[in-house]
Amino acid sequence: MTTLKHFTKDGNTYAMKPQYGFNIVLIAGLFGLAFVSHYTALPILMWIMLALGILSILAIVTKKVIIDMRNTTISIKAGLLRPAARIIPIDNIVNLEFRTVSFNAIRTSTELVVYYQEKGKEKSMIIVQAFAASAVQNIINEMEEIMEYDQR
Repeated sequence: MTTLKHFTKDGNTYAMKPQYGFNIVLIAGLFGLAFVSHYTALPILMWIMLALGILSILAIVTKKVIIDMRNTTISIKAGLLRPAARIIPIDNIVNLEFRTVSFNAIRTSTELVVYYQEKGKEKSMIIVQAFAASAVQNIINEMEEIMEYDQR
């Protein structure tokens, strides 16, 4: 297996390194709006943007994606409202989807979404979000390499 760029290996578990690019732009935008609203005498908007910026930072710090090849599961912890990580058996994964979100023909976001079966229902969860399609594609390639390498 080649050197992993987006994951760190610890035995049979692979933890995704934090992806800061998209998140830094989001947080900078929120704090920038708070700064501008402070100088334009909009204190309510300033406090809302500051609160959203702080909540975004907390959400980024708590986000985790761990591939455990011993138990053949993927553990995803995303967001502040979910107290525990969602553990998805690799056998239950239906599809990994690469999505792009565009606004007026301008790509605003690319996402990696996992679709899986749980109790007979199909569910989905975002694994990673970025601006560049190449960054998400590299993460997909590493995930596939990890799963292929450890199944041998």
